[in-house]
Amino acid sequence: MEIIQSVIGFFIAIGILVTFHEFGHFYIARLFNVKVINFSIGFGQTIFKKKFNKDGTEYSIGLIPLGGYVKMLESSELGDTTNNKLIENCFDKQSVYKRFLIVAAGPIFNLILAVVFFTFVHFAGINGMKPYVESIDNINLQFSKNQKYEIIQVNNTKTQRWQDVRVEILNTVVNQESLDIHIRDDKNEILITKINYNSDLLKEEGDIISNIGINPKQPDFSTTIGHVENNSPASLAGLKVGDEILSINDENISYWSDLVDRIQQNPNNILQLDVKRNQDIVDIILVPSTKNSQNQDAGYAGISPDRDALSDYNVLVKYPFFQAIHKSINLTYDYSVLTFQMIFELFTGQANVKNISGPLSIAEFSGKTLSMGFVYFSYLLAILSISLGVLNLLPIPVLDGGHLVYYLIEMVVGKPVPEKIQLVAQQFGLVILLGIMVLAFYNDFARILQ
Repeated sequence: MEIIQSVIGFFIAIGILVTFHEFGHFYIARLFNVKVINFSIGFGQTIFKKKFNKDGTEYSIGLIPLGGYVKMLESSELGDTTNNKLIENCFDKQSVYKRFLIVAAGPIFNLILAVVFFTFVHFAGINGMKPYVESIDNINLQFSKNQKYEIIQVNNTKTQRWQDVRVEILNTVVNQESLDIHIRDDKNEILITKINYNSDLLKEEGDIISNIGINPKQPDFSTTIGHVENNSPASLAGLKVGDEILSINDENISYWSDLVDRIQQNPNNILQLDVKRNQDIVDIILVPSTKNSQNQDAGYAGISPDRDALSDYNVLVKYPFFQAIHKSINLTYDYSVLTFQMIFELFTGQANVKNISGPLSIAEFSGKTLSMGFVYFSYLLAILSISLGVLNLLPIPVLDGGHLVYYLIEMVVGKPVPEKIQLVAQQFGLVILLGIMVLAFYNDFARILQ
């Protein structure tokens, strides 16, 4: 079921992003009266095509959804152009400034689409986990287990969800700035601490929050079971929903986090549980199976807690409509700049190339967010749309950014870049793109096979 969900999510996500990207080229071309011969989404075998007499453009869908194109009329296709009225509608006969805008429109429309999706997310409201922190490595702060400590600001930016914290930390590290974390405790007192980080932090694998030494606080659930997976070790042992685990091997258990620690530390070991069921105490033998977690073998039982305790950890981030628009424009700008910076760090070897994800990861995330609801799916689409827009703006031949470089050179020197140079550069660009695609697929498969 998860595979089907991932495939559906992937096709929907790529379909929306690619269509809007190509529509950008199409719309501006038509605005400048350039004749569009074909508007295609996808490559390979054509599974649908339709031509409307009104504009003469053929609209088609290819079998492989990884991309699309807008074919515009070129003067070389007209033959004798002496008395041909269509010469004015050829792409190559437009001024260099018009050609620049037509090509730039695709990535720009992706950024506009990101603003639209972000606006919907922030106006409708998106749930997240409050950034409660358990401890910070190498920081001399005393964290009481009976209190909650929430990160309310990173440097000068307010934070409401862990995602806010993550983005601001990443921005800080990429720009090599000092990092100040503002923490509020239950007494509404503000603690400000400066975190020193390694200059090679971006080369590390995993989540930047953990890598920088911040340990999120997990909800302190009671040890009452809220869900038991079918055919799991817990189910086979006879544990039931509503059971309260009092002790493991005669050691008292007060919090769910303690229970998880005991289980994870004992894969394939026999655990004797004292369980309160209704008003009775029941002895149960549990043998956790082995499951790989963060590249380590850990015990696994197949139980989860009563989620009512999550309410205090959840936050709904929501803004009035015009404030949502303002927030979304700023967020799109921040993500775009951050994406450019991260790509630069990757190409210069200052960031870990294992963080590059490919179609398999996109499909997985698409499926998960789609199952969580349209708000979460829209948030993912906004981020992917920014990534697609920024990627296409890179000065790599074959991509839109490569063509924009040609036009900038033409604006400066007054004549087009020779076709021979463009052909050589195109081959070079294809090699770069192929290398990126191979690396992305390798990372996807390596992650799956872990």
